Amino acid sequence: MKEKSARGRPRQYDTDAALGAALLEFRRHGYTATSLDHLSEATKMARPSLYAAFGNKRAIYLRAIAHYIAESGKSRHHALFATPSLAEALDDYFMMIVAIYSQGDDYPLGCPVLSVITGEATADPVMGAELSAALGRTDARFRERITAARDDGQLPPDTDIDAVADMLAALQHSLAQRARAGAARADLERIARSSIALVLRAAGAGPAP
Repeated sequence: MKEKSARGRPRQYDTDAALGAALLEFRRHGYTATSLDHLSEATKMARPSLYAAFGNKRAIYLRAIAHYIAESGKSRHHALFATPSLAEALDDYFMMIVAIYSQGDDYPLGCPVLSVITGEATADPVMGAELSAALGRTDARFRERITAARDDGQLPPDTDIDAVADMLAALQHSLAQRARAGAARADLERIARSSIALVLRAAGAGPAP
C-alpha cells in the first residue's frame, strides 16, 4: 500500500514492498551486518526518507518482522489445520517452512527471526523479547495442533502434548539453522520428513478419523 503524507499526497514508496525488501536484507546479512546503506539500496529510499518512514535500524527490523508475521501467520495456520490428518498436516507445514527458509539462490536465508537476531538477543532486551515471542508462537501453534489430533483420536488420550510439540518446534529450529548454513532444500525436506515420521511413531499416532 502507498503511504500518504500529512497533506494527503502519496509518498513515493510502497510500505509493504519496502518492509519486504528490508527484511530480505536482514535475512541475507544478519542484523548486525545489515547497514542503513543496505536498507536504503534495497528499498530504493534515501536514508533520510527511510529513517523518517520507519525509524532507526532496529525499528525497521521490528516493523518488517511484524509485517512478515501478519502475512505468514494465516498460511502457517492453514497448513497445519486444513487437513484432518496430522501426518499430512505436518508434511504440508514443514514443506512450506523449508520453502521459506530456502528462498534465494545467492544467500542461505533461514528463519527471518531465529537466523537473524539470535546473536543480539542476549545484549538487547527488545531483540530478546522478539526472539522469545517467535519461539512462543511456534510452541503454541504445535501444541494447538497436537491437542486437536489427540482430541480426534489420532493420538492416545495420554499423549504428552508439550513433549510432542517441543520435538516439532526443535525440528523447525534445526531446519532454520541448517538452511542458514547452506543445506540443500532436498536435504532439508528429507530431514523434515524422516523426523516427522519418528515423532509420530514415538507419539503413537494413528490414522485420521
